[in-house]
Amino acid sequence: MEERFMNSRRASIILMYEGKNITDDIAADLQSFTFNDNASGSSDDIAIELKDDKGKWISDWAPAKGDIIEPFIFTENWNYEGENQSLYCGTFVIDEPSYSGRPRMLSLGAVSVPSFAGFMDATHNHTWQNATVKSIADTIIQAYLKIDNTIDFGLDFATKTNPVIPFAQQSEQTDAAFLFDLCQKNGLAMKLYNQEINIFSEKEYEAYDPATFFTESDLISWSAKTSFTDTGFDGCKLVYTLPNSKTTFSYTFQPPSKTGNKIYQMNETVYNLAEAERYAQCKLRELNKKEYSLSLEVPGNLDLFPTNVVSIEDLGVFNGNYYVDKVSHKISGGFTTSLELHKCLVGY
Repeated sequence: MEERFMNSRRASIILMYEGKNITDDIAADLQSFTFNDNASGSSDDIAIELKDDKGKWISDWAPAKGDIIEPFIFTENWNYEGENQSLYCGTFVIDEPSYSGRPRMLSLGAVSVPSFAGFMDATHNHTWQNATVKSIADTIIQAYLKIDNTIDFGLDFATKTNPVIPFAQQSEQTDAAFLFDLCQKNGLAMKLYNQEINIFSEKEYEAYDPATFFTESDLISWSAKTSFTDTGFDGCKLVYTLPNSKTTFSYTFQPPSKTGNKIYQMNETVYNLAEAERYAQCKLRELNKKEYSLSLEVPGNLDLFPTNVVSIEDLGVFNGNYYVDKVSHKISGGFTTSLELHKCLVGY
């Protein structure tokens, strides 16, 4: 699909299907293409809308669940004359082809998950003791490579934070769900991208300088929200009992920047004070990320990525640095980029 702007400015996609370039085959029917790129917590996904006037997409050319799609976005002369940019969106597995009429349409959904079975859908039981997050992730990956060493599956551990976990129980959980929960509890983020597990620290990324800045006049549209319920806490108090002990302990984490008395209280099984400190700090971050959030739509921009920090100006109480949770690129009668952001947390 190609969208032209002015005389020479244009955005387009190339689509590989099971290793074959089908860009020309879909060009006449392609209505829209959307790529949702998430920082953590959800798999990336794409959505393709095709008209099906002749019924070929519901019959002879019907896509099959489990087939592999690889899309690329290209821009030419987008920001200035002679500039060419490209974005490889990743490897996606078709999971939701759906049809509607009238007019006849195919809505094709695909997600970025491992193309082999097991990681996302098979449950396992396992006990981990005195192992780091990285070593646990490595062990899980190696188990799949041992079964089939031809698959493409790896780990990108892009953080200095690698806590030792005294005890972790995987009980009737998929490896994907267990690993995500483990990361979240210990202040790390996890994403699946292009047959690889990416583990990183939001806190570390939030400390980076802004990649760009926006004023209100730069935006096509925007919405801003600030919440009070279940967010905006000054600290987190964790009440716990150590294994083989009847004594109840508590630990309260309150960053220097917070001086109020709105304290969130939680109960959690922990195995030492270091784990209690980590859990309390991570829970406070998880809750307070919801206090200030923004949704922005801007002209198409291939230089924006999840985990970027952007600076917001001319939005009053919403001014400041924001972490990009999600980027959505859409080509449909134009090329736009949408962002979901939360305000960067200071001091924790």
